[in-house]
Amino acid sequence: MTDGQRFAFTKIAVDDLDAESAFYAAVLGLVEKQRTTAGKGDAAYTEAVLSFTHSDEPSLLLLKRLGREAPAPGEAVLGFGVADVDLVVEAAKTAGGTVRVEPRSIPQHGLRVAQLADPEGHLLEVVQQL
Repeated sequence: MTDGQRFAFTKIAVDDLDAESAFYAAVLGLVEKQRTTAGKGDAAYTEAVLSFTHSDEPSLLLLKRLGREAPAPGEAVLGFGVADVDLVVEAAKTAGGTVRVEPRSIPQHGLRVAQLADPEGHLLEVVQQL
């Protein structure tokens, strides 16, 4: 039953679509591949699809509900595997993000991790294989 199934995307509701898209581009190198506006009334939205340049990578979708406020951040933790946690943390700070948990090594698991928040408070965990 799992043949052909894969993780496809993570979607978060945001308030400032342009600023959030710029943050994920600056910090993780995500590229905005598509932006769509659709729906009417309370169902109207604009959605940006971000991904790495590899076409087979899962996507991050940023959803702006038009005419409605975004829900409070913290509804999900976005996990990204990175080559250098410390460089990503510095990029996040420069791009307007905050560090929730400073980078730390976990030798027993062969990892270095940090927890960040984007400019709107959405949580990210960045993980480096040691």
